[in-house]
Amino acid sequence: MALDAVVEDILATNKSKVAEINAETEQEVARILNEARERAAEIKSEKMGEADSAVEALERRILSSARLEVKRAELNVRKDLMEEARMKLIEAVSKLPEKENEKLIKEIVKQYDMKEMKVKSSKKDKTLVSSLAPKFAGTVDTAGGVVIESEDGSMSYDHTYETLASEAFSKSMKDVSKILFG
Repeated sequence: MALDAVVEDILATNKSKVAEINAETEQEVARILNEARERAAEIKSEKMGEADSAVEALERRILSSARLEVKRAELNVRKDLMEEARMKLIEAVSKLPEKENEKLIKEIVKQYDMKEMKVKSSKKDKTLVSSLAPKFAGTVDTAGGVVIESEDGSMSYDHTYETLASEAFSKSMKDVSKILFG
């Protein structure tokens, strides 16, 4: 029986070593799992931060693009309104009473030596302009005003109502825009 006692003693020692190893293994597994969970939480936090940053950047780009699009649309509307105002000005000037139209044309041509210049006008102003300019050169398609040229054609001055309106609008675009849009 002494052999049985030795076997029992070896088995008991081995059981205690196995239990100790199992306990150490469970502790190691728990530690590894804890580290893995902590690392997973860190990675998740990093990725969430990166995703939040990416979303914020995308939102800023979309918002910026939308603002630009609104600004572009607003400028187009302003441009259309300015063009409409310019066209109404030309229309109003083309419908000036005869005396006012005559006065305006005389004011335009008085700064030039009509004996040295060729002058063109609209069909409606042909009679008036040909009486003012000995070198009447024909008509041009315009709402009113005149085109004055040197005899050799090297100098040309466009004083048609369309050109005068465009120049006035170009010079006072800021003021006109302020009046129209505040």
